[in-house]
Amino acid sequence: MESKTSLFRSDSILIPIKIVSIYIAWKIFHHFASVESTGLNIFWKQLCEVFGTAYAVITAKMLVLFGQKAYSSGINIYLAQQKEIWVQEHCLAIPAKVIFVGSILSFHGKWKDKFLFIVIGLMGIILINIARLIFVSLAWLYFPLYFFDMNHSLIYAVLAYGFIFFMIRWWIKRQIGN
Repeated sequence: MESKTSLFRSDSILIPIKIVSIYIAWKIFHHFASVESTGLNIFWKQLCEVFGTAYAVITAKMLVLFGQKAYSSGINIYLAQQKEIWVQEHCLAIPAKVIFVGSILSFHGKWKDKFLFIVIGLMGIILINIARLIFVSLAWLYFPLYFFDMNHSLIYAVLAYGFIFFMIRWWIKRQIGN
């Protein structure tokens, strides 16, 4: 008889398949949401504008708390030295959020527990993303361009997807009794 507490059960191969399937579904949705002048595209752009604006406002306020000259207008964060950051669609961590939510929904567990775990996980992703925007802004002001580029792409991906991997793994282990 197989142990229920092992992550190496015969159904453990389903874990990466589920995650990859969720990502593929996201890419298909995003493709259709990117088709210009469709209702879905208009909705998608408006949604990204709303969330981009919220991220910009929060980031600018945090930068001011850290003693920086910053303010936001729409998706733009205006910094000292006439520099600005645009919080565009790819800055919103939507694929990361979709993978996290889809993964938790696809695994076993009580719906109430899933909901609470998803809210906590999404808040973690949002906090990591806002921290990233703060660091990107500071890198844009004070460091060479290569450091900005590295922080903009690589560092965030490692932190966010590392966090998501940890949360999904924790959820799975919690559900199988470890």
